[in-house]
Amino acid sequence: MTETTTEGTAQAPPRREAFRLAEAPLLHETGMMSMPVLTPEAPEQFLEWAMGGGQVVRVLFGDPESGGTSLVWSRFSPGYVLPRHSHSADCLYYVARGELRMGNTVLGEGDGFFQPADRPYTYTAGPDGVEVLEFRTTSPFDMRITESLAGWGRVVDAVRANRDDWAAQPRA
Repeated sequence: MTETTTEGTAQAPPRREAFRLAEAPLLHETGMMSMPVLTPEAPEQFLEWAMGGGQVVRVLFGDPESGGTSLVWSRFSPGYVLPRHSHSADCLYYVARGELRMGNTVLGEGDGFFQPADRPYTYTAGPDGVEVLEFRTTSPFDMRITESLAGWGRVVDAVRANRDDWAAQPRA
């Protein structure tokens, strides 16, 4: 069976595709997310955070060329602080394991949240870490880090306090 596009050419219908976490590429290997933009600039703090470990992000499904649906799996180690940031696409987050803290809100296994595009957010992984699934209706997206200079202190303090423990954990 074929489908006809608006231009009148025949196109094969989408095929079912399976994906496996063990085979999923790391996000930075896919070209799905552009390099983060920092506002205000905090290059020293950003580098310490980026090189501090404590996180693994893999693309389970998505293609930046086609622009279609994407699914990203992320694991953040205990105490990991995600700096305040936003993405250019709406995202539905599902907590698969562990918990995260967003201000006074604690979300655990089976919980989730919807984050509108271009709306900044931050969270901290719970005492056992957190694994989240990120569902987007598009594959390519950006990251704008808008952490305050004072907020970077909290982020970098978490890296310094946990770096050795995070390094001892498996990368998945």
